[in-house]
Amino acid sequence: MFTPLSSMNAWWWSILENHIYPLPPYPPRKRTKPMEVLCVGPPRSGTESLQQALLTLGYDHTYHGWDIVYEDPPIPAPGWVKLARKKWFGHDNPAPDSGDVSISAEEFDELIGHCVAVTDAAASCFAPEMVRAYPQAKVVLNVRRDLEGWHESAVKTLVHVNESWSFWVASLLDREAFWAWHVYERFLWALFFRAPDGDMAGAIKRNGKWVYRE
Repeated sequence: MFTPLSSMNAWWWSILENHIYPLPPYPPRKRTKPMEVLCVGPPRSGTESLQQALLTLGYDHTYHGWDIVYEDPPIPAPGWVKLARKKWFGHDNPAPDSGDVSISAEEFDELIGHCVAVTDAAASCFAPEMVRAYPQAKVVLNVRRDLEGWHESAVKTLVHVNESWSFWVASLLDREAFWAWHVYERFLWALFFRAPDGDMAGAIKRNGKWVYRE
């Protein structure tokens, strides 16, 4: 769902995040075991099944996109928004005009230090940064062979959620719902599909296939 206030680098988002819908600070994690597996494929490519398979094989914990909004409170969604801003808009980048950005293992570890594997949103949206941050980890590119089938699935699920008026209204009334909408619909998936204006649904319809191939 697109609104004219969707420029994600605008100052008013900081007011909403910090004063209207603030969450308690997320306690920073510390890495206790080395990162072993990064599954960097896009959404709708078996990410949840892959998480369950890795857990069965003993990769505990394997992080999935659901952890971003369903982890025991306080949820880590603000931390992922912060990293997305650093990647796409240069926030907290010591050299914002360098043409490059780097996110360290320590920065990721504050959110996933308890994990030995990552799949879904965190891995796909930050794939280059995670590969550099965890050079010892195995990298899995999970994809679907049928591009048309993948795009149809993305439209039926991700776009359908984005066009849900009930979810959008809930995001105005409840701070956890605000952050669930904010982190995914405005930041992670929106920017992954190249929508800096926050129009995630339009970006998936318009850019989904070439982003997938890329």
